[in-house]
Amino acid sequence: MKKTQKLSFLSTTLGVTILGGIIFASTNSYADVTSQVTISVPVACTMSGTGMNTHNAEIQNGTSNSAIGETTIKAFCNDAGGFAVYAIGYTDNEEGNNVLTNSTLGSTYDIVTGTATSGNTSNWAMKLSTVSSPTPTYPITIQNSYDSFQQVPDDYTLVAKRTTGTDTGQSAEGSTLKTTYQAFVSKTQPAGTYTGQVKYVLVHPNDAPKPQRPTSLDTASYLQDVNYCSEDLTTEHIYTLRDSRDNQDYKVAKLADGKCWMLENLNITGGTALSSDDTDFTSDYVLPTTDGWTVTNNKLVLPASSISSFTSTGTDRNKAAVYNSGNKENCGKDGYDVSCYSYYSWGAATLGSGRTIATTNTDAPYSICPKGWRLPTSGSSANDGWKRGDFYALATAYGANLENSSQDNSSTTGVNFDKNAGPGSIPNFIHSSYIFAGSYVEGYPAGKNGGGLWSSTSSAGTDGAVEFSFGSTLVNVAVGIVRISGNPVRCIAR
Repeated sequence: MKKTQKLSFLSTTLGVTILGGIIFASTNSYADVTSQVTISVPVACTMSGTGMNTHNAEIQNGTSNSAIGETTIKAFCNDAGGFAVYAIGYTDNEEGNNVLTNSTLGSTYDIVTGTATSGNTSNWAMKLSTVSSPTPTYPITIQNSYDSFQQVPDDYTLVAKRTTGTDTGQSAEGSTLKTTYQAFVSKTQPAGTYTGQVKYVLVHPNDAPKPQRPTSLDTASYLQDVNYCSEDLTTEHIYTLRDSRDNQDYKVAKLADGKCWMLENLNITGGTALSSDDTDFTSDYVLPTTDGWTVTNNKLVLPASSISSFTSTGTDRNKAAVYNSGNKENCGKDGYDVSCYSYYSWGAATLGSGRTIATTNTDAPYSICPKGWRLPTSGSSANDGWKRGDFYALATAYGANLENSSQDNSSTTGVNFDKNAGPGSIPNFIHSSYIFAGSYVEGYPAGKNGGGLWSSTSSAGTDGAVEFSFGSTLVNVAVGIVRISGNPVRCIAR
């Protein structure tokens, strides 16, 4: 019988290879050094106008002029996604006001936007064209037929776009556009000087959202329309805006701290489906599906109203809980310390975006507030941390002395906030109190005549958040409480 020899193959150890009983010694050794350089290049985008940016033309009645100045616009952007140029007409420093206003004659004979060809109405128009020289230049595409005369837009309108980054090389100059204006003057147009402007705005990448027209309380219909708080608003002048999520109306105003506030507590009900189109979170937010949340059709659904859902257990500290009292009458008045409007856990108030926050003085990024609005900020009660927040600015604007402490319970000044901004005032911060461990608590401090509001700010640990508390004898802008407590919410315009 023929014998078969078996060989053993073992692994390499310490540079010595064992193969079938025969030893081969490794005589070579290696030492590697790797050096890595990381280069970060920030996005740099600029736009400038060359040539004459102010144009004057004298046009006889009943005629048109299609060569009212030429302004060259040069746009450079190294964003790989390119860029887009938007335009909007405006006068009197008001964007979207699409007429040329005559300061002497008023608005009866304004020159409005149009096709600038003929008719009985005086009008003006604009067109853009690309410039092929000087070279190098980067091609850009005219949008929305603005390669011919079109009416000056009354909202931000896309007029040119480049889908990739600008030209390469050390002498890169970007893209170049030329804009020209045309006006038609009817026979009945009174003599005078009429002025108007067009603003061009560059955004990047090319598919970025278009710029927003500035809309403050005085020009908005819905809370979601507001995108800034105008300095020109009269302090404590009341406007009424609607929440598009449930068509409830809220009184709002610019207060003495210079910010725009809701003058009523938020009252959105349990079970409401919230989207990034109408609520304070972005479309890329990963919606939570635990801690009481459900997601339906890419919308975050508030849990049903239940006062018992406000527990006191540590495991439920980030739970979303809602209680809608169904009461909006006699709220916060002396002798009526009853639950009113709605209450939310911090988890619900922050839409779950604060669940992973375990540090002090950290603001949750999102909230239950309408889009364009947010939760006010607060701070810690130590090391002047309370002075960082919106509530500090508000309370001091209405007479509280918070220079050395987050709380003012002085017999002299501790009553000021409640007297100046409490129930019955225009700010009307009501005594609606809070919910703890599934029960309504009358007043802050416990007893009567007090209220509390959630901030966006965390306190120490994973179960704490900061509330703004006030009563008839004190105000405290940085009270740390458990997140599963139920507090009202007032929103502030971004």
